[in-house]
Amino acid sequence: MENPLLYLFVGFLACLLGTIPFGPINLAVVKTTVDYDRRSGVEIAFAASIVEMLQALIAICFGALISSFLDSNVLVKFFLAFVFIVLAIFIITRKPKPTLGKRINRPVSFFRNGLIISALNPQAVPFWIFALATISQYFEFQYMGLTLIGFLLGVFIGKLLALYGFVVASTYLKAHLQESSALVNRLLAAILLFIGLSQGWNAVNSLFV
Repeated sequence: MENPLLYLFVGFLACLLGTIPFGPINLAVVKTTVDYDRRSGVEIAFAASIVEMLQALIAICFGALISSFLDSNVLVKFFLAFVFIVLAIFIITRKPKPTLGKRINRPVSFFRNGLIISALNPQAVPFWIFALATISQYFEFQYMGLTLIGFLLGVFIGKLLALYGFVVASTYLKAHLQESSALVNRLLAAILLFIGLSQGWNAVNSLFV
């Protein structure tokens, strides 16, 4: 019987390394922590970790089929491009409302926001398809039963730990609140805009292939 702990460690390491580079999820965690509080950032991180685990499972079960579908379906690419460009415009035009040291109202569900942002991230499933292909070069993994549970649990822990690191790092940004909130807004909007334009460019190229 294969050791589920090995699957857990590999899933943890792959997700941890994949989360460290700046992207829409970790920047959303930073922005929420700076604008509101640590609890709100943790809610986004927890939701994103759940979605990441599901995305890894989807890649395991339907990786080849999804890769082919994304490559061939131009409408999906245009839709994703539109969504991320609209999100970028909304964030960059929204006036930051950071708070520090006072009671704040929580008008929205940050857990829900984390679910939505993570689910709409077009890079996640392709990342896991690539990660699983890389893992298969070193390990002959069979994802079933306890080994599948171990791998997905590692993915969840790796994502949550990496994003919690961004929550903790946001403590420094809190000390420079107004400036950092505007900066994080611009960074998040720039990344969302880049993803949207990339998806749009890929969709346009697909029309001429």
